[in-house]
Amino acid sequence: MGDLSDLNHDRVIIVGAGPVGLVAALRLVRAGIPVVVLEAAGEPHAEPRASTFHPPTVDLLDELGLGARLVELGRPARTWQYCMFETGERAIFDLSVLENETNHPYRLQCEQLHLVKEAAKMLDAELSGALIFNAKALRVRQDEDGVAVDVEIEGTETTLQGRWLIGADGASSVVRKHLGLGFEGETYPTASVAIGTPFAFEKHIPDLCGVNYFWADGWSFSMFQTKDMWRVGYSPPPDMNAVAAVADDEIQMRLAHILPSIGPFEIITARLYSVHRRLVEKMRVGRMLLAGDAAHLNSPSGGFGMNGGVHDAFNLADKLIKVWGGGDDTLLDLYARQRHYAASADIQKTSDANHKRHREKDHGRRLETLKAMQETISDEKAVHNFLRESSLMNSLERANALT
Repeated sequence: MGDLSDLNHDRVIIVGAGPVGLVAALRLVRAGIPVVVLEAAGEPHAEPRASTFHPPTVDLLDELGLGARLVELGRPARTWQYCMFETGERAIFDLSVLENETNHPYRLQCEQLHLVKEAAKMLDAELSGALIFNAKALRVRQDEDGVAVDVEIEGTETTLQGRWLIGADGASSVVRKHLGLGFEGETYPTASVAIGTPFAFEKHIPDLCGVNYFWADGWSFSMFQTKDMWRVGYSPPPDMNAVAAVADDEIQMRLAHILPSIGPFEIITARLYSVHRRLVEKMRVGRMLLAGDAAHLNSPSGGFGMNGGVHDAFNLADKLIKVWGGGDDTLLDLYARQRHYAASADIQKTSDANHKRHREKDHGRRLETLKAMQETISDEKAVHNFLRESSLMNSLERANALT
C-alpha cells in the first residue's frame, strides 16, 4: 500500500456526506484537522428523509452554528400526542417541562436535507474542495500508519490516503462491507410510506399538535408538520408491491381516509422504504470507524435514527480531535463502546417499542396504552423522565458516562 504516513496525506477521510459525515467533518475542520468527504451522489441528498430533531441534538448543532439556522428552516413542536382518531381520546406530551435542561424544549420538525445543505455550505466555506461529489468509494484498506480508499471520481479511479477514516456511508456501507463486519438484526415485515403534502390539515382537524400519532379504525398513521408541509406516514398492506404503495390513487385513497371529500391532495414527495433493526458487531477496526446508519439501523418511530447518528458524529469527532493532538487512541475504543451501547440499549430498544405500539391493531390494547400514557402525564416525575427518554437526553448521558 505504500507509506501512508506521508504528510501530504495527513487528513481524515470521511465516506458519506449525509448528516453524520458532514457534522463530523465540520467538527474536525473547526479544530484545524484537514478532511476530505467522499459522496457518491452528484449533489446533496434532496429527499426529505428524517424530519425530527430532538432537543439535545439541536443543542449540539448550536455548537456548529447550525441550530439557529435549522430552527429558521423548520417548525418547533412543543407538544406531541397519541390520539384515537375517531373519538379524539388523546394523551398530549408537553416538552416545555424540559426548559431548564435544554435550549430547545421542543421537537424541531425540519427535513434532514436542510441540515445536509447547510452543513455542506459551511464546510465549503471552512475548507473549499473538502467535499467531493460523484466520488464512489470502491475499496478501503489500512496499515499501522494510515488508511487508503480506492475511489471512482467522475468516472476515473484513483486512491486517496489519510490517517483515519470514518465510514458514514449509510445502510449499504462500503466501508463496513470491506471491513467484513457482521450487521445482524432483522427487516420488519411491514414497510413504511412517507408522504409530503402542503395541504393545511390544521385547518380541518381540531387539536392537531406538531407531531401526532393516530390510531384509526383498521390502520394507524402519523402526521408531522414541518415549515412547508405535513408529512404523513403509515404502513401499506404487507402484500402490496412498491409501485402500488406509492401510486397516486393509493396515496389519495389513504389521505381521503383522514379527510373525506377534500382531495385530490397535492403531493410533494412519496417514498416507500423498508424498516430495519440492525447493529454492527463493532464500530472501530484499527484506523477505521463507523457511525450513523453504517453502524446501526432502527425503526423511524420516535425519530431516533438521524439523531443517534449526529450524536455518534459529535462523540467520534471530539475524541478524534484529542487523538490527533497526541491523545491515546484508546479514546476511539471508548467511542465505539459508548455509541454501540447507545444504539443497542436505548435507540433500538425504544424505537422497536415505539414501532410496535403505533402499529397495535387491538382496540383494547390501544386503550390500555393510552390510559398508561395519560397516567404518566399526570405524574410530574414520571412525565419528566418519559420525555427525557423519548428525547434521547437520558440516552446521551448514559452513553457518555461509560468508561
